[in-house]
Amino acid sequence: MRPMVRSLYLLSIATLAVQPASGKAESPEGQAMDAQTVLALKSLQLLDQRMHATGYRLVSANAEFCKETVPHLGVLLHDIEQYGDPATARFAFGFTSPIAINAVAPDSPAAIAELAAGDGLKAIDGIAVQDIAVDTEKLAKEKPEYRRIAAVKATLMEAGVDGQAELVVQRGGVNQMITLAPVETCPSQFQIRVSGKREASADGKMVSISSTLAEYVLDDDELAAIAAHELAHNLLKHRERLNAQKVNRGFFGQFGKSAGRIKAAEIEADRLSVWLMANAGYDPKAAIRFWTRYGKQHGKGIFSASTHYRWKKRVKLFEEEIAKMQAVEAVAGKYAPPLLAVSEPN
Repeated sequence: MRPMVRSLYLLSIATLAVQPASGKAESPEGQAMDAQTVLALKSLQLLDQRMHATGYRLVSANAEFCKETVPHLGVLLHDIEQYGDPATARFAFGFTSPIAINAVAPDSPAAIAELAAGDGLKAIDGIAVQDIAVDTEKLAKEKPEYRRIAAVKATLMEAGVDGQAELVVQRGGVNQMITLAPVETCPSQFQIRVSGKREASADGKMVSISSTLAEYVLDDDELAAIAAHELAHNLLKHRERLNAQKVNRGFFGQFGKSAGRIKAAEIEADRLSVWLMANAGYDPKAAIRFWTRYGKQHGKGIFSASTHYRWKKRVKLFEEEIAKMQAVEAVAGKYAPPLLAVSEPN
């Protein structure tokens, strides 16, 4: 049984074991909760935690090769207002305050400090979370329910700039002050986006992988293959480059110069991805396994446009790039990615 399917299966059994015959689970306050909704939320949290761990591992392991770095504590936050039913979210996730920890990356500063999912976040560097200003103009593109969490995340990142961050977290009704020393990582955040489509994207700052695609992969190495490809787009600033070149991303982007430039960016992202994977301890051949299986089942792959290689050519590219990497001598177990060492093309 696949690891993720098995975990969701066991979670389903656990949920069904405690739910009343009516199909409702009961909260500590005696409020009936729909068991399927609770299960869906817990399943989403498993995906969030898996994605967060994979992303942190990629950006931390490759920090020495990134021209820009950012402080990272290894925590993923969520806001109870993100969920349509706050009462059920509180029951499913154990919210003790409106903003709480959703995931902690293994071996991160947060993990070393023994922070855990469910811990409520009360203050950052002496600023109470409820007092953090939300710049609605700056966050206008964010949905209203995501603006507060975006402001808190920004404050958390700023807190680590001076080499340490003081957090007040609530656990079991008790507030604790914890001092963390962030590590420098490559810049990029990672998220699971709930969608029935198998898709992934990068916007320059965020890597997004759909829940359906995350559930399709067979193991963490395959998830890392997808995440590393999208991370490569961000690190190589492909979005900025394509915008500067006035590349059309609509229907006409499938033709002419626009199509050629998009394809060139996709090839670069594939080439860089296997180096990022290897440096983070993932098997770069997972990219070959994933695209071979996906290609046989779905043809070209996630995207059907002419801007992407067909899967067989894509697999050959991975094989060639892995061979190049293996011909280079690793230093302390790391390979310096050539694409991160060269200057950006005009």
